[in-house]
Parts: sequence; C-alpha cells; structure tokens
Amino acid sequence: MASTAPGSRPGITPARAVSAWPSYVVSLIVLLAAVYAFSPRPMPPFPATEVHPDGLQINALLKAGGKLLAAGEQGRILIADSEKGPWAEAKVEPQRGSALTQLTAVGAKTLIAVGHDGWILRSENGGASWQEANFDSESSDPLLGIAGPYAGKLYAFGAFGKLLVSLDDGKTWRQQPIVENSVAGDAAAPAGEEDPYADPFANISTGGGIADGHINAMTRAPDGALVMVGERGMIARSTDEGASWTAVPQVYTGSFYGLLALPPKGLLAYGMRGNVFRSEDSGQTWVKVETPLALSLFGATSTLRREIILVGENAVVMVSKDGGKSFKLGSLGEQQRLAAALPLDSGDLLTAGELGLALRNPYRGTGVQP
Repeated sequence: MASTAPGSRPGITPARAVSAWPSYVVSLIVLLAAVYAFSPRPMPPFPATEVHPDGLQINALLKAGGKLLAAGEQGRILIADSEKGPWAEAKVEPQRGSALTQLTAVGAKTLIAVGHDGWILRSENGGASWQEANFDSESSDPLLGIAGPYAGKLYAFGAFGKLLVSLDDGKTWRQQPIVENSVAGDAAAPAGEEDPYADPFANISTGGGIADGHINAMTRAPDGALVMVGERGMIARSTDEGASWTAVPQVYTGSFYGLLALPPKGLLAYGMRGNVFRSEDSGQTWVKVETPLALSLFGATSTLRREIILVGENAVVMVSKDGGKSFKLGSLGEQQRLAAALPLDSGDLLTAGELGLALRNPYRGTGVQP
C-alpha cells in the first residue's frame, strides 16, 4: 500500500472525482438559477381581460356598429362582438361606481349612457371607452332613461321629475324645468296606501303632478309629440319639444316602467303586475291589454318579425304577434327581474337582469310558436 509523506495533501483519485460530481451539478444548477432570477428580461404581455357577466346586475343592452354593449351596477360597461362573448370591460373615465340604467346610440360611433347621481357618459368610438359628460355631486337622484335625439335634442330623465336636455349630441347638458299645462276635470290619484296597484317605491308624499313623480320612460309618438310615463299612472304629452307638458287622463293608478312606439300610430305602455295599455292615437287615449300573468314588466323590444316582446319579474317573457293587441306567455324562469331584452338574428333573445346576461328562447313556453 503506498504511503503518503507527512504534511502532503492526498491526490484526487478517479474514484473520488466520480463520487463528487453530483455535488458539482447541484452547485451549477443553483448558480444558473440565481443568474436567471436576477437577469433583466422583458415582461410577458398580459392577456386581454375577459368578463364573465353572470351574477352582475345588468340594466341596459344595446347593439351598435356590430358590437353588443351591456351596462349596469358599479358603472360597468361591457362590450363584445357576439352574444356568446368573450365580454370585455370598456374603459370609463372617471369611474364613479354609480349604477348605469340605460344606453342609446346617437350616431354611428357616438353612444350615451345614463345612471344614478345624474351620471352621463359619452363614447365616440362605439363604446370601447367612455368619458364623463355630467355628474351631480350634490344629489344621488338617478337618471332612469334617455330619449332622442329628436329635432337635434337629447333628453335624460329620472327621479322626482328630473329632466336634462342636450343640444350637442350629449357633450353638455342643462336642467330643464317641467312646465305643466292644466287640464280641467282631472281626478287626483288615490293615496298610495289605498291604491291596490300602488308602487311601494313611488314618491307618494308629493302633490302628484308631473314635475313631482319619477319619469321612467319617454319616446316620440307617431304624430311628433313627446310622450313620457312614470309612477302613479302618469302619462304626459308635449307638442312643443318638451317646453310644456299636458297630463293624459289617468287610465290606471300603478307605475308605468316603459314605453314602446308601435308604427304607424301606436304606443305601448307597460308596468306593474302585468298592466299593459295600448294607444292608437299617439298617446291621447289608451285601452287596457290583457296579459297572461300579473307580473311586473320592465323592458320591451320588437323583433325583425315585428313581434313585440315584454320581459320582467320572474324572468317572464311575453310575446305579441298582433302589434300589442294581445300577449301570450313565451317563457317563465328563475326568481329574478329581467330589465332589458335584445332580439338576435338567431331568433333568440339576449336578456339582462339581476343575474347578468342570458340567452333565451322566447317561445320556450306553451301558447306561442315561432
């Protein structure tokens, strides 16, 4: 056996080198990992944010410029190329977080959204981004809808008779007082607690005039007059572009939530507990329309086949194939309120409500065939 001189280091034998190589490999891996971790390198691009609009309360729908838009709680506006998505969130500046209640198009790329706190947003690029046009920092009263443009004038309306007008496609807004024309012989509305159709959210503490109540919907009638509806059966007409209003004799005491024009001379008003009324003289007189269920109705639309569709409480869908003279039950669903519906080329409906967006077949129930 070979001896080693005192004080000398033993040599690295081949056997010892082979047994040590795993520790060298581990050290090398640790060194390379450290170099990689601290070395500069570009960040990978983030994927586009996709929104899943189920469980998000949606109050308004709009199809404009080949895009679908939806707006609702917390001031959120969603946009998609198809009803099946993907849905992305539009940019809103500044984001106030106030609920949005309605959308409308005033041009090829110009869109308007309104909501709570007198909030009005405007988009000039088809809904991809939105800028603030109005906000009421002193009052939380909501704007509930928008109408027009009619003769170059836009109208935003809402709670407690609030009415704003714009003459520049929604860039600027001013408050317009509601001037009421007196009509002899009108009966006062019954007190809310005595009214079987009383809206529990109605503003019953005021005098009951047009300027006191909540305005829920407005449109232009076939004869050119402006017509608006609201709480406690309010229907009013203006023949001077909103400068003054005349109340139509009351036909029912509950709230109207919506209004739909029916060419050539018709209007349809709908509201609480399935109450629907039809006019064939631009809103001067009204006739009650029977509906299959006493469920409140919050939204309406007309299809390419000229059917009229109403949606509302309990996800109800009612369909008329005779211009609003009669309605049959199309479908009935879950315990939620549907606020809006948009007919699609496929024949389905894109609906919006408390649980978000959903695709529905309006003929799923009995009594109506496509």
